[in-house]
Amino acid sequence: MTARTPAPTLAPGHLAHLPSLDGLRGLAILLVLLHNFDVLDLGGVHTLGSVLVKESFYIGWIGVQLFFVLSGYLITRGLLATQDAPDYFGRFFIKRVLRIFPLYYLALLVFLVLLPATGWVEQRPLQHSSLWLWFYLSNWTTPYEPTGGPLPHFWSLAVEEQFYLVWPLLLWRLRLRHIWWLCLGLTALAPLVRWAMVQQGFPDEALYEFTFSRMDALTAGAALAAWDHGRALHGATRWRAWHLQMIGLLLLVAAAVASHGFRRIGPVPQVLGYSLLALSFAALTGWAVLTDQARSRGGSVSRWSAVLRWSVLRRFGHYSYAIYVFHKPLHDLVGVPLLTHWTGQPHTADLGIATLYFVLATVALYAVGWLSWHLFERHFLALKDRLSTPPPKPTRHGIRGTVTAAQRRSFKTPKSAVRAALLGRQAPRR
Repeated sequence: MTARTPAPTLAPGHLAHLPSLDGLRGLAILLVLLHNFDVLDLGGVHTLGSVLVKESFYIGWIGVQLFFVLSGYLITRGLLATQDAPDYFGRFFIKRVLRIFPLYYLALLVFLVLLPATGWVEQRPLQHSSLWLWFYLSNWTTPYEPTGGPLPHFWSLAVEEQFYLVWPLLLWRLRLRHIWWLCLGLTALAPLVRWAMVQQGFPDEALYEFTFSRMDALTAGAALAAWDHGRALHGATRWRAWHLQMIGLLLLVAAAVASHGFRRIGPVPQVLGYSLLALSFAALTGWAVLTDQARSRGGSVSRWSAVLRWSVLRRFGHYSYAIYVFHKPLHDLVGVPLLTHWTGQPHTADLGIATLYFVLATVALYAVGWLSWHLFERHFLALKDRLSTPPPKPTRHGIRGTVTAAQRRSFKTPKSAVRAALLGRQAPRR
């Protein structure tokens, strides 16, 4: 939930910033809020309208899958752009630490230390120590906590942090084509891992939260970054944005069918559905990337792409990290008690009340995200240039083992020089 579009040295034809990805990130956080702010309890009432609204709340969990794909793409894009830089590791880890750690550990301090000490938060019995949260390892213990444990939504932040720790090491010396095959191999391996976990009787939540069982979303995004980087370096123009848009939509339909309507839990939805959803979001992310590139060249783009550039959606994407960090504890500690005070129970059968709660809670979280960014987060990000060397200047050859089409043409020996060499005389100067 944390990656932002990097601005290092990029391959020819790449943009330093991709506005449509901010819109996709905004869509992802709104989906997550839709799922976790679901206070609708249908009870015995199952009208068509109520069922559709309830299903809309439920499928919001797919927003986390979209976040994973975006993180895989953006992190890999930045790593490829600085692969030959002398401070490849230092610059990456400094930026990640400044972006992620301050707000994360502030939340742990507030919700695990300060509020319990004052008695505002009830301390529940835990199967595992909360120390797992402090070391970004909670995704390995949360599936085994009967109540989910404190800050149960932090499992996804743990998955991403573990990815950030390992991925730069794997990509450091790899050629672009080897990175491509690595991404494809890991993407194909993930559903096999989940299938093996099902056979071994692992809990459903373990399949949902373990890092190696969710790696296909991260590596599908990474594969897109490798493909796009090679495409820019070689000047390839075969693929158009609408190609990826159609592929993404078809895969989304296939994911819905395979997962029986985007069910989050179950052998088939978790083994096959997760992978189809990851591939769908990777294709749709590629559509957004190619659309921004086409727009920057003055080319025609789909009208649908304007939705991702909607300023409100992009602002939600801009503040998505803080919104994600605070949405669950504020819902549990503030939202649910207020709803209980107004209605007498933590859930409601009234569609109007459930919808109003979602709207008000979302607006409140947007304000929290705005305050967090302007009063806290951006001040830490301002330190990154002081703690790391400036981005490297563009190199002529880009990634090792790859050249642009223009460079390939420049390598060809002029015919006049060949003819002169055969005749034993010097070629005239051009």
